[in-house]
Amino acid sequence: MAEEKKSGWGTVTTRVEPNNLVIAGYPLAQLIEKSNVLETAHLLIKTELPTKEELAAHTKSAYKAAMMPAPQVARFEGEDISAALGKSLLMDKALFEVPTAGDDGPVNKTIFALGRFCRYLANLLGNEAALDKASDTEPFGNLIYRAVTGEASVDPKRGLMIETMVVASVDHGVTPPSAQAGMIAASVRADYAMSLCSGVGAITDVHGGAGRMAALFFMKVVDRAKAEDISLEKACEALVREYKENKKRIQGLGHRVHSQDPRRDILWQRSKEYGLASDYVAVSEMITDIFKNISGKNLPINVDGVIGAVVADMGVDVDLAKALFVFGRVAGLSAHYFEEISTQRPMRRINFGDAVYEGKPDRNYPA
Repeated sequence: MAEEKKSGWGTVTTRVEPNNLVIAGYPLAQLIEKSNVLETAHLLIKTELPTKEELAAHTKSAYKAAMMPAPQVARFEGEDISAALGKSLLMDKALFEVPTAGDDGPVNKTIFALGRFCRYLANLLGNEAALDKASDTEPFGNLIYRAVTGEASVDPKRGLMIETMVVASVDHGVTPPSAQAGMIAASVRADYAMSLCSGVGAITDVHGGAGRMAALFFMKVVDRAKAEDISLEKACEALVREYKENKKRIQGLGHRVHSQDPRRDILWQRSKEYGLASDYVAVSEMITDIFKNISGKNLPINVDGVIGAVVADMGVDVDLAKALFVFGRVAGLSAHYFEEISTQRPMRRINFGDAVYEGKPDRNYPA
């Protein structure tokens, strides 16, 4: 009997299933635990992990990109970080001039873009002085740390936690709004930076930015517990009831695919291993059950909510929850851009729900 032909169109980047995310054959949970952002970006583009030599070259390229001056972009008061980053992309002559031809062109462009995002963030957050003190012998994760915190001296555990959250955000297949926006731009053969700008611009408080709103909720819980001298659990219950009565949404809960976000546990685990988890992470661990008991709805915490809790416990600006998500998603947006322009006809009608994973078979991250 002939094998039934798959309908739809193929993608080799990410397989998305309930409670399971697989990038080029590797479970994303394993990549979060064991890989770094440059390795993961290479994997998304090339569908294989880089060699030591390739990774060393990527690190130098990303460092070089991060050390180049940022486009002269000002962030308006109250302007979303995604919008400001999009402007940086469109005004960046250095990124525009990086060629994409050849087998390694797409991955080289992506690595350079990640380095540029370090500089964009440092510029927009007022942290360029810290970034300029970096050395080309440092891991790329240190540059991310300097760019987003403004701290000249890198705390190793905090740095690793930040990069862990970036890796957790790299991709969720072709159906998220940011991926769709970028791929539609790619389908009409928009420039790389324009495609990335389209995707980044679709990352808002509704998609990808819920971590900031979740962090603010967790802060309210902790503040109430301290002010009223009650347990975190009692304070959380009280605030959830208030939100329910006022028909206010608690951000960072629920997912359209996962009943248990596969990125959740490794982020909680790492935050505890590094000694960074405190009250906000504790609230994030109890919120799902409390919300279910009060509302009757099962909306488990998602990756945005956990990132928001960790960022809050680290004591950095909660706006960084969205910034870190955007930073990671650059890798996935790049992979979808290059896959679209190299495998699909221009201006096709894209039914994102018809995508079929045709990539590498399941495998484990090498020991």
